Amino acid sequence: MIAFLGTSHAAEHLYEAARQKGVALTTDPKRADLIFVSEDTPTDERGNRFLAPITNLLREAAGYGVPIVLTSQVPPGFTRATGLPEIYHQAETLRIKDAMERALAPDYIAIGCLTCQSYGLLPAAYREYLEAFACPVQIMTFEEAEFSKIAVNMFLSAQVDITNKLAVAAKRSDAYWPRVAKVLALDKRIGPDAYLTPGRWQDSLHLLRDHVTLEEILAR
Repeated sequence: MIAFLGTSHAAEHLYEAARQKGVALTTDPKRADLIFVSEDTPTDERGNRFLAPITNLLREAAGYGVPIVLTSQVPPGFTRATGLPEIYHQAETLRIKDAMERALAPDYIAIGCLTCQSYGLLPAAYREYLEAFACPVQIMTFEEAEFSKIAVNMFLSAQVDITNKLAVAAKRSDAYWPRVAKVLALDKRIGPDAYLTPGRWQDSLHLLRDHVTLEEILAR
């Protein structure tokens, strides 16, 4: 059975999706064979992360002596630095406007591991969870899984940047941007889920946080 620790909306969505998929769940971590730690990473208005709440939850989860799956957004190297013997990092890909839909039907699941090189080496309870969602599973290192979330968010923020530029240019060209955006949504290379509404991606703390982390990595 699987237990979830965390008070975030992500934890609620992941739990509910697992319940609807028929995964064996428990609200008592003492009875769990696997524990998900799913807590939003506190972020200030400048995109800086505060990781203490995640560390505290991991410390609590470790006390139950079962494998842990961490879905919180953390910088590359964080999961490895915990030193926990059986921990996995699952890159969480939810977004506010359709979180439940994405929780029920993820495009993929990226899993960072310490030593496992194949799906078959994952804990049985974790394999049961993954099989319930029937989506592609990518097994990689901790750092690759952690960085994959940053990479996804940076592509999304770049979409917003080019959308803003195109919307301004469309107006100056007497073109109505929403109709142009419909064309882009029909192009398979861009698609209906592209970020085609003008706006400020910096207002999303999730995107801003990963932008700050990427700049910190590049500055090393």
